[in-house]
Amino acid sequence: MTSVLLFCIAEEAKPFMHKILKVRNTDGTPPTPIFYLVESNICPSRDEGFKEELQEDESFESDFVGASEEQCKSGALEKQFQVNFIEQNIIAIADARTARDGTILMCFYKQEIETVEPLVFEEWGPLPPQTNTWYDFRIDYQGAALMYIGLVYCPPDSAYPAYFGRREQLTDEHGVFDVVKADRYVSGEDPEADA
Repeated sequence: MTSVLLFCIAEEAKPFMHKILKVRNTDGTPPTPIFYLVESNICPSRDEGFKEELQEDESFESDFVGASEEQCKSGALEKQFQVNFIEQNIIAIADARTARDGTILMCFYKQEIETVEPLVFEEWGPLPPQTNTWYDFRIDYQGAALMYIGLVYCPPDSAYPAYFGRREQLTDEHGVFDVVKADRYVSGEDPEADA
């Protein structure tokens, strides 16, 4: 099983990490964790080297507190192919804003694959518009599993229009992307319907 790397880059976000690590993929039985907490610049050789949960008052150390988003992204790209238990091309970052409003950055990397043509949509053109590029989404942390499943496991011809084509439409005045509405688009449901 693979999981998404979760970086904590702000000291003030550390007390919030136990909540983020409680996010589960509920599509299976039993529900499974989606995150590995990254504490070190050195990638563990086994998945047991990552924490998948924390108790509410449990402390942890991280080499990434004080790091930039770019350092997390480059670290993930460097390490994701070293082992087979890290989800590739998607990470999460808890930052100073996380402690204030419960949002995290979910970052998706669209890697160029020479043998695969980009998906082109009549309304938007190629999606995502550029390859070898990170795309950042500020989301409520509770929507992380929906986004992970949408971008990694759903067919790109339904996921990419929701996440990349309608990105501006689904982002509010605070810069927070609405994962629930995006998931409804992916599922072919009315995004404005009551949950």
